[in-house]
Amino acid sequence: MYIWMLGLNHRTAPVALRERLAWPPEILQQWLADLADLLPERAILSTCNRFELYAVSTDPHLASQAFRRLLKAAPEVDWAEVEPALYRRIGLDAARHLFRVAAGLDSMILGEPEILGQVAGAYDLARQARAVGPYLSHMFQEALRMGKQARETTDIGRAPASVGSAAVHLLRQEVPDLAQRRALVVGAGAMARTAARYLRDLGLRDLAVVNRTLARAQALADEVVARVFPWQDLVAALAWADVAVVAVAAPQPVITPEVVRAALAQRPGPRHLVDIGVPRNIATEVATLPQVRLYDIDALQGIVDEGLARRQRAVPQVEALVHRAVQDFNAWLQSRRVAPTLAALRQQAEDLRQQVLRRTLRRYTDRTVDPEVLDEVTRILVEKWLQIPARNLHRLAREGRADPYDAVLRRLFELEQESR
Repeated sequence: MYIWMLGLNHRTAPVALRERLAWPPEILQQWLADLADLLPERAILSTCNRFELYAVSTDPHLASQAFRRLLKAAPEVDWAEVEPALYRRIGLDAARHLFRVAAGLDSMILGEPEILGQVAGAYDLARQARAVGPYLSHMFQEALRMGKQARETTDIGRAPASVGSAAVHLLRQEVPDLAQRRALVVGAGAMARTAARYLRDLGLRDLAVVNRTLARAQALADEVVARVFPWQDLVAALAWADVAVVAVAAPQPVITPEVVRAALAQRPGPRHLVDIGVPRNIATEVATLPQVRLYDIDALQGIVDEGLARRQRAVPQVEALVHRAVQDFNAWLQSRRVAPTLAALRQQAEDLRQQVLRRTLRRYTDRTVDPEVLDEVTRILVEKWLQIPARNLHRLAREGRADPYDAVLRRLFELEQESR
């Protein structure tokens, strides 16, 4: 069996192509079902920046055939357009690629946090479709374990590296009790969404979203468990909030001194406003109002630069974790090589046990021997007897030295070759 991956990402394909490969989970699940006759194990990792098919098959050259079959269901995407953007990984290289993806090393923004959840989502979707077996299950579980470890033990995901995360980082510096404050996100685009997620992860008591399009505001609010203000209630939203992150697409400022004065009249008190819009979303004159602290995108650049530098410094540590994860996965793969022999040996021992058990019970028909006790004793005896050779054969397999011992066991015990 071969493990392989075929896919494209933000480095190999433009967004115009990637967006046409962005299908909802129900379509991906159907595709996983459609590939069942071709690939015994398969999973699809689909995000805004990548589309990757992971699989196990007897022939790695089935990758292109499988990908072509997927595209037949998407007439808006042509194979001639996709093929030049594809990259292929086989064996441990496929595992290494997935581990680097899960750790955030292959992301557009180094260490971005969303990818780990997306890898988990791809695995869950494949499990629901009953599309994964022992190989992909173990590989995805190892990727998730290692990705979590990378974020917990290094700076790869801690330092702010995007404008949205930097806005929240700045607010944490300026407002020590931020988690107890009311926070407002103005906008529902990519930067606003990032800020909202980081605010949610801080465990804020109150979080709200306001946007020109109510449906988009509601969608973001549902994601981060926040309340929604309609756009016409922008003044009321600013009156409600203690801090605000503003990121909307607008040619002119949407928050003027008049808007902020009206909000302060409704509820006086300090306000921290972070403007991450380009062009500016908050009029510069707002900074002159009493009780208002205004921060613009230039104030965040130093935070972003330092965050990216910290993440870059963490790359060697994360690459070391990836290397160890690949070694562990390879050891597991090697141990799988002796699984058929051990299974055949266990089955042979079990068959002999059952034969002896039946013969013994026929001899003691007077019930002087308890059948249940005899069954339990012989079962334990067989298990104990097999533990040592199984443990040693697994160890030899992890070290890459099991083949001659595996062959000797098969010959000595006359194990069936077809069980291999």
